[in-house]
Amino acid sequence: MSRNLIIVILFLSVLYTPNIYAENVVIKVVTEDAYPLQYSFAGNVEGPATDLVRAVLKEAGLNYDIAIFPWARSYEQALTQENTLIYSLARTLEREKSFKWIGSIIKLEYHMVGLNDLELPNLVELHKLKKLKIGAIRSSVTHKYLLANGFKNIYLLSKTAQSIKLLKSGRIDLFPINYSSFQLYCLKSRMDCQQLSSKFKLENLSNSLYMAFSNATPDDIVEKVRAAYQKVMH
Repeated sequence: MSRNLIIVILFLSVLYTPNIYAENVVIKVVTEDAYPLQYSFAGNVEGPATDLVRAVLKEAGLNYDIAIFPWARSYEQALTQENTLIYSLARTLEREKSFKWIGSIIKLEYHMVGLNDLELPNLVELHKLKKLKIGAIRSSVTHKYLLANGFKNIYLLSKTAQSIKLLKSGRIDLFPINYSSFQLYCLKSRMDCQQLSSKFKLENLSNSLYMAFSNATPDDIVEKVRAAYQKVMH
């Protein structure tokens, strides 16, 4: 075999290896149980956010597996493992360089939820809530927001259902969450939330939720999925 032919073969193998890799890789998709966007039902992961992720990955021609874990575990996997896609993830300045962002899923407004009879001043400011007992999902955007704003009295939870029970029992005073999702979660879970309501809107936290890849994921896969997202979201 001539030296020139060997060089051509090596060049072609380098040129096409990324495409072959992208076709054979299995994307690990991780999320949390957060009705109604994504949730577990009859052994499957369902919900409109899940449907969008499936449509995008199908358009990209990639194989994938979707799994629901507590948010802290899903978040850690997306930070550290290659070929990992996480959703629905709030896009914040703190997280901007930690992920390779694909596209928006939905815009949310966050509120502090508490018992109806919890009395707060009409013009209350965020810093005045620090003396109260606040619940938060571990490693969530609300947890990080509270820490960034100097909150110390935080009760870390793994599921929204825990927050409802703790609010109703008086063990926590407030719980930050997307209010629309909270109401639908109560309905879906058949939990009586009539005694709970929004007590304070978190203006600076309201944000869009995204799907995003880990930084360890190869750029050719990321770009392929970004292009698929644009097609799906025409």
